[in-house]
Amino acid sequence: MGKPVNREDIVSMLRSNDFGVLATYGGEYPYTSLISINLSTDGRTLHFPTLRQTQKYANILHETRVSILLDTRERVAGDPGNAYALTVMGTACEIAAAKLSDARSEFLLRHPNLENFLSQPQTALIAVTPIKIILVRRFQEVQSFDWT
Repeated sequence: MGKPVNREDIVSMLRSNDFGVLATYGGEYPYTSLISINLSTDGRTLHFPTLRQTQKYANILHETRVSILLDTRERVAGDPGNAYALTVMGTACEIAAAKLSDARSEFLLRHPNLENFLSQPQTALIAVTPIKIILVRRFQEVQSFDWT
């Protein structure tokens, strides 16, 4: 067993990932998408951009409960025993206009290459508010964190 992980460790893990796999309710089956992510400065929400005409956006409008899988498999390819996976379960919504400028600026600090994409009028910036986070490491050590 590794040392217990605390909330600060989880925040550090969330900050160290640039990408995740988003799972939304897609009607008959779950729908997954690769997304670029950023943890907000206050550590309360994960942000990702998407076009409003995508399936993931439509799914979020229909059902706000989502999950995002983050992992380190590429960073520890030579030592898979040190890999971890985080599943962030929460609710998603488009960021309101009043908060959009700050959230967009924060996101672009992490992903400056997405500036053109974020500046398109059809691009929405989504906030996921975590409710529960599950950490799996060493293939069998599981810790669950209530995040509210």
